[in-house]
Parts: sequence; structure tokens; C-alpha cells
Amino acid sequence: MPTVVFEASALGPAVSAEAGAGRLIDVCDDARAPVAFSCRDARCATCRVEVVEGEQLLDPPARGERDLLERLGAPPGTRLACKAVLRAGPGLIRLRGVNGGAGGRCRGALP
Repeated sequence: MPTVVFEASALGPAVSAEAGAGRLIDVCDDARAPVAFSCRDARCATCRVEVVEGEQLLDPPARGERDLLERLGAPPGTRLACKAVLRAGPGLIRLRGVNGGAGGRCRGALP
């Protein structure tokens, strides 16, 4: 089971969580991660995160995520939390929110 670390941002303090395989946005919600979101469906790119460490713990981007990131000119290592899928297995993944406060916060985030 990987450990997911979300670095502090304007939206809140750093948090970490143990997570199984599944969508990264669900981990954001459960951990009250400081990651912005809006549409939750790879249309707005508000939930961009930089993968600082542990990129191998994520499935490669699917077509919709890849297309949007390319249109934005996002640098390598940028993912959309709403579409990124975490792989099962041990390891550490460290993420940093890119938008710094645009949109809402993950559902469980404290005000």
C-alpha cells in the first residue's frame, strides 16, 4: 500500500495517507489534501499536481488526461488528480498542488 504525501499549499497543511489502488482524487478527498478541484472530470485542469517523487506508482495518463495536459503545455510530471490512478503496492508518492488555490478544495478539506 503506497503512502501518498501532499505538500502544503495555500489551501492547507501537508497531509499524508496510506492508499490502495484507485483514483487519486479519492485519496485527496479522504486525506483532506490541499489540492484544488472544480469539474472533477478532466475538463478544467484545476486539480493539477506535480509528482515530486514516486511517479512509477501512478498508471500512465489515459488519453483524456494526456490530451488536456498537452493542450496546457504542462511540464513532465504534471498529472490531473481527478484522472490519475494510483497503483497498488508499497512505495512513496509525493505531490505538490499546481494551481495554488483556484477552484474549490477536495470535498473533505477543512475551511
